[in-house]
Amino acid sequence: MNKRMAILLGLILVFIAAWALIKPNYYARNLINSLEELGYDLQLRTRLLTNQQPPLNGSIAIVDVDDNSIKAEGHWPWTRSKLADLVDQLHKQGAVVIAFDMFFSEKEDNMAAVVREHLSKLNLLNPTLAHMLLEHESDFDQDARFAKSLESGLDVLAISFLPNIHIQNELPPPLFTLTPEEQHSFPLISSNGYISSIPSLQQAAKYSGFINVFPDNDGIVRRAPLVMSYHGAVYPALSLQAVLLYLGETAKLVVVPYHNLKKIEGLKVGARIIPTDGKGRVIIPYIGRSYSFPYYSATDVLNNRIPPNAVLGKIVFIGTSATGLGDLQSTSVQSPFPGVEIQATLANGLLTNKFSYIPEWTVGANFFLVIFIGCLAAFLFPSLGPRTLALIIFILPVSLLFLNNWIWVKTGLILSLFLPVVLILMIAILNIMYGYLFETRRREHLKTMFGQYVPEKHIDEMLRSNSDFALHGEDREMSVLFGDIRNFTSISEDMPAEKLVEMLNTFFTPMTEVIFKHQGTIDKYVGDLVMAFWGAPLIDHHHAQNAIESALEMQEKVRALNANKNNPWPNLKIGIGINTGRMSVGDMGSRFRRNYTVVGDAVNLASRVESLTKFYGVDILVTEHVHARQTRFIFREIDRVKVKGKEVGIELYEVICLKAQLTPELNEELTKYQVALDRYHQRNWEEAEKLFHQLCQQFPDMKLYQLYLNRVLIFKNHPPAEDWDGVYVHASK
Repeated sequence: MNKRMAILLGLILVFIAAWALIKPNYYARNLINSLEELGYDLQLRTRLLTNQQPPLNGSIAIVDVDDNSIKAEGHWPWTRSKLADLVDQLHKQGAVVIAFDMFFSEKEDNMAAVVREHLSKLNLLNPTLAHMLLEHESDFDQDARFAKSLESGLDVLAISFLPNIHIQNELPPPLFTLTPEEQHSFPLISSNGYISSIPSLQQAAKYSGFINVFPDNDGIVRRAPLVMSYHGAVYPALSLQAVLLYLGETAKLVVVPYHNLKKIEGLKVGARIIPTDGKGRVIIPYIGRSYSFPYYSATDVLNNRIPPNAVLGKIVFIGTSATGLGDLQSTSVQSPFPGVEIQATLANGLLTNKFSYIPEWTVGANFFLVIFIGCLAAFLFPSLGPRTLALIIFILPVSLLFLNNWIWVKTGLILSLFLPVVLILMIAILNIMYGYLFETRRREHLKTMFGQYVPEKHIDEMLRSNSDFALHGEDREMSVLFGDIRNFTSISEDMPAEKLVEMLNTFFTPMTEVIFKHQGTIDKYVGDLVMAFWGAPLIDHHHAQNAIESALEMQEKVRALNANKNNPWPNLKIGIGINTGRMSVGDMGSRFRRNYTVVGDAVNLASRVESLTKFYGVDILVTEHVHARQTRFIFREIDRVKVKGKEVGIELYEVICLKAQLTPELNEELTKYQVALDRYHQRNWEEAEKLFHQLCQQFPDMKLYQLYLNRVLIFKNHPPAEDWDGVYVHASK
């Protein structure tokens, strides 16, 4: 089994997932739906826990017939006169709309008529008493009393639509009526029957809305219809009707044509566009657990014990959470959850226009995600190591959950990422098995060859590569660095052996970390010297840049070590020399001891350059080959030299800093120095002397300026030959 086989198996998994999405059987569809709904519940609870819930409008309150109200006011159902008192109190307190999450499908007995009938049966009713009871019968008509209260404001009664043919009482006028063609095209939830309030109350209130909610297959209420149809007439939900009255708006369907079909994609309420599915349903925009809205006990309202202005200018929903009355639902955020608060939540979403939605095109989007992410994983994962894949298995679901949650918060769009996540996990597990079963031998082989020479990061990258790495020698253009502690001999003479070892270990550890960080390979440690190179065993197209960055950071680490007052040794200074060129790299040595190293003239030159840092009094010295094409750094031209063993001169440069770190003062110094150096090369000894003298006075600790001033004074009295090219010959190493 090779990498191509892993890719092929991954693509087969992608095909199976795509097929399951667009051509699922009944059981597969139910399983996918159930898991997607669980994923939605998890995301919703995550949003609520992280305070990313939809906003609360503040124009909604709930009056609750709770256990305290039942205890204080008597058993349920209450008399219609008590309900009338409740409505009158709410109107008096400034409620704009009152919506009942309950319906009154039966007339309430008139106590005068009941007494008259009962006495008549017992032959105890005389004409005088009968006339008196009949005359005062209207005084005991509590339905009329309730109707009178409903007439005085904007009040909404409840309807319950039924799947079976059963009609009780009457319906108010619908929002609108569908044409026969629209009835056929629009899959709104329809009903065959209904239960509503008695005609006298319905006519008094004028407005009604249905309170139907439909749990998903697992019994959880996640969605609710805003509109339902009955024989082609479209009626609003209780929450929608309450909001329409509150805003003084009308509602109509938002219909979008798809080829020859028309699809419902929303409901327009005034200027608001409420996104719905094709059945006119919305995802209930829960803002938290139950009692997220202001709740007031019905008995407190009746006895005028609620705070002033508590319901002023608000929509008030009247419902019940009392034990045994049954208006409790299982929801994504809590079970049980008061049914009246579902209506309040829907109304809040309508007022804030903050609904989540799953439009029709998400099926195509999910199919695209399965294909795109699946193919990406199928081709990418075979190139990753088992540890990386295991990390992906751990991180990916959480990352996608937060990504989906971010999209949800920003746009309201809910994407189902369950199938793509499962697909990626399966492909990752497949490749982990591949890695452990078929790549273990290759990993061990490479570690055996290179583990003692290169950092683990290199080995991991080599394992991800298809290249054939070996220890045989080869020539490459590379960069090599030498770093040496200055005055190490005098430091070591005054230090016990154990302290010296401790100092070197403390020094080499951060130096090695820096070199590894910038993709370098440690060649060797020799006493106080560290040697590293870039460009092998992995090809590095930016080897010179990485070497310079390492050198700058190594100097920072040394300054940090010196700043640590707990260190018992003297302050350290290091000189670093870097050269770029062709050199031989490979496993060299004897059968007793070997080393993966670099050799060649370019390596020797780097060693010579490092030794010159002390001569010039600089920290980092590089050759012209390193300096070429480097645009991220500030350099100072140091000299044109011939080192021992070389016949050709070479330019040396000091690495100053990154360009972003250049200050105006430093720029002024470097500019003045360059002018002085130019005068030196032009044999303008008078001007060069003047400028270098100024630099020495301004920067007395800069050894380089004093060195050039001394040269200028010598050349001023003993000019060099006519063919002098500015090259300085170093006779020592």
